[in-house]
Amino acid sequence: MKISVCIPTFNQEMYVAKAIRSVLLQTAPIFEIIVSNDCSTDGTRHVLDSLTNEIPILKCIHQNQNLGISKNVKSCMEMAKGDYIIRLDSDDILRPEFAEKLSAQLLLFPSAGYAHAAVQQIDQDGNFGNIRNLSRPSGYQDGNTALKNATKGFKVAANIIIYRKEALEKVRYSVPSSDFAEDYYLVTSLSSAGFGNVYLNEVLAEYRVWVDSGNVRKKRKLEEISGLNNLITDLLEPAFNIRNWPKKPIAKMRKSLAIRHSDCLAWKSYSKSEKTALKYAIYQLYPSRMVKVIAYMYLNGFGFIIESNKFLSKRLKLVLKTIYLNYHKLFSIYF
Repeated sequence: MKISVCIPTFNQEMYVAKAIRSVLLQTAPIFEIIVSNDCSTDGTRHVLDSLTNEIPILKCIHQNQNLGISKNVKSCMEMAKGDYIIRLDSDDILRPEFAEKLSAQLLLFPSAGYAHAAVQQIDQDGNFGNIRNLSRPSGYQDGNTALKNATKGFKVAANIIIYRKEALEKVRYSVPSSDFAEDYYLVTSLSSAGFGNVYLNEVLAEYRVWVDSGNVRKKRKLEEISGLNNLITDLLEPAFNIRNWPKKPIAKMRKSLAIRHSDCLAWKSYSKSEKTALKYAIYQLYPSRMVKVIAYMYLNGFGFIIESNKFLSKRLKLVLKTIYLNYHKLFSIYF
């Protein structure tokens, strides 16, 4: 069994070495580390050149032109020769037992296309934040269940995932045409192809959460909404049609996404023409009268009413998640 680690990177001179060195600390043997540098404009290349001379299993690829997130991830993983492929972003960190514990799960469940675990959030200085985990116990989940759950969001704690190469090849390392949610798109492709997944409810990696001082994420909102619409149109709807499943969950997903992303129409960082483009992208997700009313409220200064309801709903979901996870812990102890 060979394990490859693929690290796509762009302008991460501060963190890429930490990501690579966390791979070297794995308790399972690592066959190769592949870093794909997507035309970084900072000192990333210099850092990688220094590490290449030091680490025999490290292979660094410097792209000739900027590919963007989706294509760079795909290019990096396609070069891997291992039986299992870990996708690790260059600002994140693997804890020592990540490869050992999750590759063992893929061996145990041959129909699993990928394995994932809970993660510890860290900030730009490495300080601990929240632990991210899922509202499900550890164990295997079949492809159909995962596909149905995909209508409720990206059901992994973070995009630090170990894939079965055979599964990736079957879906041709599927990535969207846009540069948003390529990880969500790939795991949904695997579920649609019939592959299940394994989750371990223990922290095996550290996921860096940035303070978005430049409002970069907000500026990508149109791309984000379009990417989610592509995910539904390209993958979920065809998969549900083939299986003759009811379309109600997809309609519910479209409605939920349209309402959730309507808040961007109140952001001062957008011009009038940009808000118009965003509004029609939201309508493309779900053009109901309710969505149009909510969009109108955000555009005209009444969004605070919706935001107060969102806050109460979020608090309730957090309480229910805590109860659910504690129930499973107590059940496993006493029964």
